[in-house]
Amino acid sequence: MNMPQVLVYRTILAQFAALIVLWIIFTFKGLSTAVDIWWNNEIFNHGFLIIPVSFYLIWVNRADLRNLIITPSLFPAVVILGLIFLYIVGLAGDIRLFLHVATFAMLPGIIWGLVGHHIAKRLLFPLCFILFSIPVGEQLIPYLQQITADGSVFLLKLTNIPNYRTGLYIEIPQGRFLVAEACSGVSFFIASIVVGSAYAYLNFQSCFKRGTFFLFSMVLPIAANIIRVFGIITIAYYTDMEYAAGADHLIYGWFFFALVLILLLGTGELFKERNTGREDLDQVHLPVEKRYFPSIVMSSLLLLGFLWSSLLTQASSLVTPPSLHIASIKASNCASFVWAPEMLNPDQEKQFSLEGSNCKTSVYTAWFSENGNELISASNRLFNNEHFSIEAFDSVKVNEQTFPILYLTTPDDEKVLVTHWYVINETLFTSKAKAKLYQIALKMAGKESTGRVWVVGTRHSDLRPSLTKLFNAGVIKTD
Repeated sequence: MNMPQVLVYRTILAQFAALIVLWIIFTFKGLSTAVDIWWNNEIFNHGFLIIPVSFYLIWVNRADLRNLIITPSLFPAVVILGLIFLYIVGLAGDIRLFLHVATFAMLPGIIWGLVGHHIAKRLLFPLCFILFSIPVGEQLIPYLQQITADGSVFLLKLTNIPNYRTGLYIEIPQGRFLVAEACSGVSFFIASIVVGSAYAYLNFQSCFKRGTFFLFSMVLPIAANIIRVFGIITIAYYTDMEYAAGADHLIYGWFFFALVLILLLGTGELFKERNTGREDLDQVHLPVEKRYFPSIVMSSLLLLGFLWSSLLTQASSLVTPPSLHIASIKASNCASFVWAPEMLNPDQEKQFSLEGSNCKTSVYTAWFSENGNELISASNRLFNNEHFSIEAFDSVKVNEQTFPILYLTTPDDEKVLVTHWYVINETLFTSKAKAKLYQIALKMAGKESTGRVWVVGTRHSDLRPSLTKLFNAGVIKTD
């Protein structure tokens, strides 16, 4: 390689380094919160490995790129602009999903802009693999819990083990089991997909084989987790609960995942294509076209994004909680209700029994200033998941307004119906997404985004009388 070409390569590397520095500065909150999740949440421990593995996959493909020309492109700057806006929206609403998606989607966009369309197309999988850095997937936990419970009960019936299921509780004559969040197998599910996709890319050339193995990496951890839960219950049944806890500790955690991983990779080894067509070249020199404008544009966008985010994150003024008028519906002489929401650090909260409900309906309300707390957050729960499990979902319509309903159950088969809504600037929302978007719009417009949540829980079979009393009678009012 001649000296001019070396200089061009050094210029490309310098541009890449500068863009990475700007990317880190601009997305620092997205990166820092993601790293915190990777470190503290075992579901996402793999996040530390994703970017290094992605760059390794790019290095593996270096021989396939030898006939292509590095042609920096301006088009990815449009994508980056959209991601910057998404990041700002996430910053305004403290929506970590938006922050993380924008943060880690920007990195492939930067690489795409520097190397051009043709090379980016060849590197599509390694670039997309970076997106596994996004700590997302906890939303799957309730569904995986249901699948695990369904599958376990099915196997119990096949083996004629008597059982009774209530929500996520499975009862046998010897005792009761809860398919808790930890039993959902979500960490194994996500890790299996990550490992399976990388293995498929490195060891298969056929799109059909890659797709089939990827689907297998999704199905295997689910099936294995069902068998794990079924096995624990079966051991409990035949040993009168003597070895159930020991079996749970033995086959849970990374030991269990190691078995799943061995089975996954062992299956892959049986069908992998030995010759992937990749040459092992020590040096592959790609011709480079001198284009500096795309890098300048992407750098400018990242700088503007940083300035915008700096203005947005300036400290907001303190807001006094509004007064709450509930005296006319507060009941007396009622024992504490079995159900209660779990809200993180509200500025004001209160729970009371609804008058005329025979102490069977409880109303909870909390107000959030959005200064160090959030009205709408994944940390705010409508129930304690250690005491309740979701049995079903539904909705009810009162005065042309549709309210979502959760049907909850306890291990003792106690039923509670729960609904909720939000009030922001005297506007009522029953949709969490719409309420959050409204808050974001207010914040980006420089307006107050404080709000209140109302939650109603009842042991009655119908929520409509309570909602009718609360809304049509106009009993609940806030100043």
